[in-house]
Amino acid sequence: MANVHSQPQREFIVKGLAAFKSPRAIAADFAALFPDTRCDENDVKRLDPTLVLLPPELLELFKRERERVLLDPASAPFAEQKARIVVLSHQAQFYGGNNQLPEQRAVLRQIAEELGAVSQGRGTKAPNDGKPTEPVTEIVRRIVDPKAQPVEASA
Repeated sequence: MANVHSQPQREFIVKGLAAFKSPRAIAADFAALFPDTRCDENDVKRLDPTLVLLPPELLELFKRERERVLLDPASAPFAEQKARIVVLSHQAQFYGGNNQLPEQRAVLRQIAEELGAVSQGRGTKAPNDGKPTEPVTEIVRRIVDPKAQPVEASA
């Protein structure tokens, strides 16, 4: 059975969804803010306007909050490359300290891709810039023996 939430609690959930938070993160934040009321991921999904019809006041709140989040540059802290590099560096350091070398290698690879030091392996251009080439019709193998060639005297 679904938990019954008060209007402020429902608004809290809707605002979290509008800010692109995951249902699990919203449920965890909810438990910290409202310890006397239960809330799980299914309760959060019941207030997701992409999945269900919401009452007009909650839908309007969702739209206003989504617009605010999209316009606020602080809403996406990892949009800046420097911030991503700092977080990835901390992850690489953590994995290295815990002897999780495959994970550390993957994070270091991601840092290198972020900095443009290595290619991501997709979307690269062909050496001829995508121009069509003529099909190969013949392969010739020529072996040259340097001793067999006569040396021409230069004048």
